[in-house]
Amino acid sequence: MADHLQLLQSMETIGSEIELAIFLKRLAKHFDFAGFMLAGIPVVTDENLLARIELSDLPDGFIETYDELGLLKNSQVFQMLRRSTNPVTLDIQTSNQKRPSGEAETAARFFADYHITTAAFFPVHCPGGARATFGFLGDRSQLSHAELGELGIFATHAYNIYSKLKNRRPDSEATLTMRELEALHWVANGKTSSEIASILSLSEHTVNTYINNAVRKLDCVNRTQLVAKALRLHLIS
Repeated sequence: MADHLQLLQSMETIGSEIELAIFLKRLAKHFDFAGFMLAGIPVVTDENLLARIELSDLPDGFIETYDELGLLKNSQVFQMLRRSTNPVTLDIQTSNQKRPSGEAETAARFFADYHITTAAFFPVHCPGGARATFGFLGDRSQLSHAELGELGIFATHAYNIYSKLKNRRPDSEATLTMRELEALHWVANGKTSSEIASILSLSEHTVNTYINNAVRKLDCVNRTQLVAKALRLHLIS
C-alpha cells in the first residue's frame, strides 16, 4: 500500500516525457511487468506498429521485429481494442493460437524469445477524442481484478499527464541538423551505429553524438521512441 501511495504522489512532480517514461518503467516493475508501451490504437489498414508508438520501454528491437514479422494485422489484442473501451488482458500463448497456423508458430517463438507470456492493455483517450492504449507486457500471471483496477487508474492519470505535456510543447522547437536527420534516417532503417558510421564516413562516437542529440531534442528515452516520433512529425519517411 505504501508503494502504491508513493507512486501516486510521484506523478504530481512529472514535468517531461522522459520523467513520465521513468515513472511508467517504475510502474511496470511494481506490477511485475518487463516493460510498457503507449501507442495510438492502430487502424485496420496499418501494417506497422512502430509509427503508432508514443512512449516505450520494451526491449530494444522488440517493436521493430514485431513489424518485420508482420504480426500487427492478425493481432487479437488490437482487434479487441478497436471494438471496445474496456481493458484487455490476455495470455500470449492462447492469443497466438488464434492466428493463422504458420503465423501462430512465428508469433509464439517471437514472444518466447523476449520472455513475454502475459499482457494487459488499457484504452485511454484525450479530451480531443484521440484514442490510445497503454500496454504492459512481461512474464507473470494474469492480473487480479484488484490489480487491473489499480493499474487502470494509473494509466488514466498517466495519459492525462502525457496529453498536457504534448500540448504544451511546440514541435517546431524540435529542429534537427542535417547530420542528425541523416543518422536518424539510417537508425529507422535498422542500421547500427557502427554501420551508420561506415555509410556516412564518420566515427562511431560522432554518430552516437548525433543520435543522442536527436533523442534529447525530441524528448525521447530511446531509439525506438525516437524513430516513432520522427515518423509522426514527418521528419523521416
